[in-house]
Amino acid sequence: MLDFTTVILSLIALGLLVTVRRIASRYATRALPYPPGPKGWPFIGNLLDMPRTKVWETFTSLRGQYGDIIYLSVLGQPMVIVNSAQIAQDLLDKRSSIYSDRPRMPMAGELCGYIDTLPIMPYGQRFRVTRRLMHQFMGTRTTVEKYADVEEEETARFILRILRDPRSESLEEHVRKMTGGLILKIAYDYTTQEDDDPFVKAADLVLEQFSATTAPGAFLVDLVPPLRYLPDWFPGTGFKRFARICKKEMDKMIDEPMQWARRHQTDHADRPTFVSMHDRDMISDEDQYVFKMAAGTLYGGGSDTTVSTIYSLFLALALNPDVQKKAQAEVDHVVGLDRLPTLKDREELPYIEALVKELLRWNTVVPTGIPHRLTEDDTYGGYFLPKGSIVIANVHHMLHDEATYSDPEKFFPDRFMPADGKPAEQDPLTMCFGFGRRICPGRFVAETSVFLICAMVASVLNVSKAIEDGVVVEPVFEIDGATITHPKEYRCSIMPRSAKAAGLIYASVELNK
Repeated sequence: MLDFTTVILSLIALGLLVTVRRIASRYATRALPYPPGPKGWPFIGNLLDMPRTKVWETFTSLRGQYGDIIYLSVLGQPMVIVNSAQIAQDLLDKRSSIYSDRPRMPMAGELCGYIDTLPIMPYGQRFRVTRRLMHQFMGTRTTVEKYADVEEEETARFILRILRDPRSESLEEHVRKMTGGLILKIAYDYTTQEDDDPFVKAADLVLEQFSATTAPGAFLVDLVPPLRYLPDWFPGTGFKRFARICKKEMDKMIDEPMQWARRHQTDHADRPTFVSMHDRDMISDEDQYVFKMAAGTLYGGGSDTTVSTIYSLFLALALNPDVQKKAQAEVDHVVGLDRLPTLKDREELPYIEALVKELLRWNTVVPTGIPHRLTEDDTYGGYFLPKGSIVIANVHHMLHDEATYSDPEKFFPDRFMPADGKPAEQDPLTMCFGFGRRICPGRFVAETSVFLICAMVASVLNVSKAIEDGVVVEPVFEIDGATITHPKEYRCSIMPRSAKAAGLIYASVELNK
């Protein structure tokens, strides 16, 4: 029988062996090189390589020299830029357990107060609870189908606003009312006002501020966090005043719809709202806070991205009349001329599905996603990826990569329609809503909403280039923004396809009053 001393010595020896192996493994791993990237300057590293606008273009340009995985260091902060969908899936999907955290964002997260909203919330218990709440509410296509009547009603109201005011200058406002109205209805059971709805305006402002404050490299305090402690009178601290404005507007957007919902709460057993589904279960202060922030994230985050996609639809149709004709022909054949399309028609409208996918690919709404943070040392393709790295997926390049999409700048829904033995091109839904445990929880609401609008626009409207003084105005597709982008304002002509088609919209809205 082994004596006590022998057992202790054996355990010590085993412990030393494990430690030595870990150290050896660490040194062997670290012996691997970082991914290639531009040479930085002493102390500041690649700070001067970080652009303030259209960062996806810079990352794509760097890809031409350094490849699909690039390493940067900014003031000592390691960054990994991923330009390949396959690499993004290998790391962010398959290794999500160590790639699901968010980097510290002093400006947006701590100063503006967005840190407890799902998009930039650190990975942990609060994140998991928030995700679970959202998944229960809208995490599958089946759960989203419960709200088909709301989506169809809000879409018809949107088309009616266009019929009453078809000016292209008003189009984006119509889109914002529709997307805001849909989210407010399913989250809080709130019906938006037709003129200057305060909740919609609040969400628009907060999303604009969120996009500005989360853009990579937009604020020096994100690269030098101690700057947040400088006194307000110190030169260059204007970011602190802006952050206080953002925090005030964010609190207003979060609190006021929730207060309204609790004053007017009704119980829809067949179609619960987010508030009625979860509010009674939120007992502790922590539960109440997480629930309130989850509802606000659903409302705020679900509107602006869809606005950009739908606004790009009318530009795409104006620039591509052949696409519009194909969409109209399919809807006319399947739905007919005596009713409006519904979600029940979805399986019979493959070209409309392809149109949705092409919109999401062509106009990449979140071109560099929201950065992930690596929580452990990792290796990939013979490269060393250090713990703490900020990992950015260049989604815009992935969706415009010539190796994946033929003629990627062309708007061509047929690329997703297999024909003559040729397979469809890669589905953009695998990239445009993010990766891994950080994939957008509202993606099914978003794609369902975009599908309905595409189908109903094809059924009721004709979109074409505007004509002014007998001259055709050529619209230009150009995106603008930071974390969330939008097509720049453009001109187009929007007309009803027929008096009968317009009448279907008027009748539908009247029935739902």
